[in-house]
Amino acid sequence: MYAPIPALNLLKEFEDGVEDYFAPGFELIAFGEDDGGYPQLSDRIRPFAQATGSGSTYAIWLLDDRADLATLPVLLLGDEGGVHVVARDLPELLRVLASGRSPRCDWDGVDYDDEREEADGDEGDGYDPCPENPAFRAWLRDRFGLEAAEDPDAVVRAAGAELGDAFAAWIGPLIPDAVAARGTA
Repeated sequence: MYAPIPALNLLKEFEDGVEDYFAPGFELIAFGEDDGGYPQLSDRIRPFAQATGSGSTYAIWLLDDRADLATLPVLLLGDEGGVHVVARDLPELLRVLASGRSPRCDWDGVDYDDEREEADGDEGDGYDPCPENPAFRAWLRDRFGLEAAEDPDAVVRAAGAELGDAFAAWIGPLIPDAVAARGTA
């Protein structure tokens, strides 16, 4: 078993069955064995995946003591700074990942960018940072009945709006820069 979250165990099986990225820069890491570069948060987060090739990390935020960890919010811990709520729960993050867009994070916020390049005439097929994304979308639909987020930034904004006050109250004393950027310090 990879994690105490059935959906992550299923995702691990999927990841092990494909040969390339299914979401840009995304790779599962040892569940909860890292601090994502933020040791002051280690008692309330459970990192589970690399979010970018440069070292940003996705982590479950232990907002409360609910038993089903898949229903807890997901944070993005930026390798260049910034800690942000990106999804209200794990299924919502899976929808964001299925968008095929890459997270870009700093203290001011997080955005998901489309890094795929269009085919350039006879030059080739263009660059795709997640060639296994169509297989992931099909898997997500078959396994969970979920579709890719059409606008992952809207998902992030909705999660931030819903959880922003609780997030600021928790993280503010630990990492003041995380709330100063939101204008709530």
